[in-house]
Amino acid sequence: MLKTVRACGVVAFAAVVLAVLSSGAAWADDSGDVAALRQEVQALRAEIEALKASLLALQQQGATAAPAPEAVPPAPLTTPGTAPPARSANVMNPAISAVFQAIGQSFLDGREDANGFDLSEAEVAFESTIDPYAKMNLYLTFSVDDAPVVEERYAQTLALPASLQLKGGRFKESFGKWNLLHTHAFPTVERPDALVHFFGEESLTNDGLSLSWLIPNPSGLYLESVTEAGTAREGTSFNSESRALTWSEHLAAFFNPSDSATLEVGASGAFGQTGPTETLLADLDAAGLTGILEPDERRPSDVYGMDITWKWKPLQANTYRSFTAQTEALWSRRDVEVLTGGVLEDDTIASSGGYLYLEGQWIKRWKIGVRGDLAGFPDSETDRTWSAAGVVKFAPSEFQEIRFQVKRTRLNPGAAARLGGDGDQEDTQVFFEWIPIIGAHGAHKY
Repeated sequence: MLKTVRACGVVAFAAVVLAVLSSGAAWADDSGDVAALRQEVQALRAEIEALKASLLALQQQGATAAPAPEAVPPAPLTTPGTAPPARSANVMNPAISAVFQAIGQSFLDGREDANGFDLSEAEVAFESTIDPYAKMNLYLTFSVDDAPVVEERYAQTLALPASLQLKGGRFKESFGKWNLLHTHAFPTVERPDALVHFFGEESLTNDGLSLSWLIPNPSGLYLESVTEAGTAREGTSFNSESRALTWSEHLAAFFNPSDSATLEVGASGAFGQTGPTETLLADLDAAGLTGILEPDERRPSDVYGMDITWKWKPLQANTYRSFTAQTEALWSRRDVEVLTGGVLEDDTIASSGGYLYLEGQWIKRWKIGVRGDLAGFPDSETDRTWSAAGVVKFAPSEFQEIRFQVKRTRLNPGAAARLGGDGDQEDTQVFFEWIPIIGAHGAHKY
């Protein structure tokens, strides 16, 4: 633009000089000065033509660099002061990333069924906006033994009024903190025992709808409500073959005690239905009543949870110092049927579990964490496990992390029987994990 303005100025100035010189040539005498004056006029004319050609080229170049404006879609129905995000110029090219997890583990107490190294899981993620009003996320996982599966696949709104956001598809339920994480984002190599016992190896995942709401309040706190409904994928707490709906609610409050610290407190509840317990199926088979007595596939099953997360990261040394304390407690109430004297009778099982995780950083790229677990089972009031784990993590950059973990687990007789053991049992596991990431992988929820 600046070059165009300068060129126009030079052309105008040269035209004025040319006019003056041309008028001077009319009254000048026919001497040698007139001949010299005519030569200068011809030189100026040639220069003006060159400047015109240069100006035309600059104008054509500017027209090429500025494409014609696109048709703007109509404005969304939002509240005053709320505008949808601008349409990305790269909307036709979704962000693609891949995460790999190489895990080696060994049992030090004689169990060798799971020893060795393997590519435990690979994840490919596709993330993109659909238009100014919605985006889509797709996460495909490739485990070492099974075919590829859709871990999450959902569309999410971007411009609903009243601080609302709607999500639909397959997604991890907003229950506590850890359940939302993909495996490569776990603070430790594996998930806490309580979450495995209550929700299964793949976390609590729904095919359904989720509505989140930032609750306005006079104190200006970050208060969020997430209400979800859908069909839960089969797990230990919600495994009804009748595909009954599961409802869940998560409330979270976020505080800033200081510029370097945050505190989040949450409460969760999941309400659904489940089928017969493994114990009942075994009792029916032992009594020869399988196929004769049909257990109920729609027994109420509820799980409640509380979570607290404290994070500290100083503003002046945030790459060298940090501390995290996170805990979750879970309670289960499950209506079951038991076989008594050849008759099915109603009963209720109440169980609980939880974990505490502490992680500190005192050196750049290095973190140390410890975790304690106490976990029951939703289908038993007596079976329990206790464990303690320590992990050391090294991150050369934000695109990879290397972990070394040791975990000691104690199982009471009922829990050991689930693994084919007798009496109290103790296991010690050693893990090595390497997690490299390529591509534009989106940030995880805080």
